[in-house]
Amino acid sequence: MSIYKVLIADDEPYISRVLRLVLQQAGYEVTCVNNGKEALDAYEVFRPDILVTDVRMPKMSGKLLVESIRGSNDDRNIPVIVMTSTLESENRDWVGEICNVSFIGKPVSPRDLVRVVNNQLANDAPA
Repeated sequence: MSIYKVLIADDEPYISRVLRLVLQQAGYEVTCVNNGKEALDAYEVFRPDILVTDVRMPKMSGKLLVESIRGSNDDRNIPVIVMTSTLESENRDWVGEICNVSFIGKPVSPRDLVRVVNNQLANDAPA
């Protein structure tokens, strides 16, 4: 059994650190980056099985990051979990418009994150 790889993009170092530790304890290999631009670069190198991204980040928003990945030539269509603390509907509505993307509110419960990651990867597993 191979270990699933998770890429976390969040500009708050404390949040990234906590999420990384929780997901590593759950058995995942985790790489963290500080913004959407770094995430796009890391996506090509790290080749994650799932992406966890904040919406509001410097250099490139989570929305633009997801749109860039979905618009790339990469046909893997990996699951994406979008995190945000904002309540504005425009920061949430687009999530439902993109295939294989789910939403989780901040502050993120570590238990909820592990559950959502597990569910997303189980749903994405080949039959």
